[in-house]
Amino acid sequence: MFPDIIKNSAVLAPLAGVTDPVYRRVCRRLGADAVVTEMVSADGLHYKSENTAKLMEFDESERPVGVQFFGSDPERLANAARFACERVKPDFIDLNAGCPVAKVVKNGAGSALLKDAALFGKIVEAMSQAVAIPVTVKIRSGWNMYEWVDVEFARIAQDSGAAAVTLHPRSQTMMFTGHSFWERIAAVKEAVSIPVIGNGDVTNAADAMKMFAETGCDAVMIGRGSLGNPWIFAEIKAAQRGEAFIPPSSQERKTLIIDQIRAFREAYGEQRACGDMKKRVAWHLKGLPGAGAARAEVFASSSSLKIEEIVDRFFGS
Repeated sequence: MFPDIIKNSAVLAPLAGVTDPVYRRVCRRLGADAVVTEMVSADGLHYKSENTAKLMEFDESERPVGVQFFGSDPERLANAARFACERVKPDFIDLNAGCPVAKVVKNGAGSALLKDAALFGKIVEAMSQAVAIPVTVKIRSGWNMYEWVDVEFARIAQDSGAAAVTLHPRSQTMMFTGHSFWERIAAVKEAVSIPVIGNGDVTNAADAMKMFAETGCDAVMIGRGSLGNPWIFAEIKAAQRGEAFIPPSSQERKTLIIDQIRAFREAYGEQRACGDMKKRVAWHLKGLPGAGAARAEVFASSSSLKIEEIVDRFFGS
């Protein structure tokens, strides 16, 4: 079943603080073929954190959906995978071996796993054997630029039971700077027989089609490229069908933004809606005529209702 989920697909990447159920539902509705939760800490689940467990929750309309875990202990990660299957029944489990941020790598998780091939293999094997659903792996190309280990680690993942591998072809030290090295995706695709998902610098349908053509990847994964533009998934679908993409109208943009604000407020309450939706609305307004003043007003708002009013006025004008 798993290859059918991702073949020629556009998948929403996991983004901490962004890919909550509200945003995932938006992207699924606009054409994302699969979505992945925010990173979930295996250590947090080990210590019975209910806030951590809630990050795994999703609505049935989001399927196919994966739960992504990070950590460095094989047993805890295997237990986390089992717990997810029992509690929320996702379609697949994903291991994060690519996150470059300091608070993750300092504990040996995320892209720090790329420093220890043996441990990485043990983790993938433990997780794959723990559950009956597919386990996938997301990696970066290496810790240091040009010291690539992606082919080695993709092969280890395959040999350890992974059903697919996602590659973000930057090093940990690059963080999100510079352009990713798409040729690394092609190298990994050539090296393994499991599906390979390419990730990095896909900001429109042309980028996605170019990544498919240049790398031979089975699917593309889009994270930052969807911020403020979840229509990127609809655009990619149109390109794959050979059809012209009609960008959203001002009214469609306004409706989607306001619907997100209201859904977020209903799900998480006013305080979090006012705080979190500011950056999301700002992403949607970025680059539009007159957006500077509106974005400043959004960030100065003291309520989510005020943000709705600003959005309504902005697109009305």
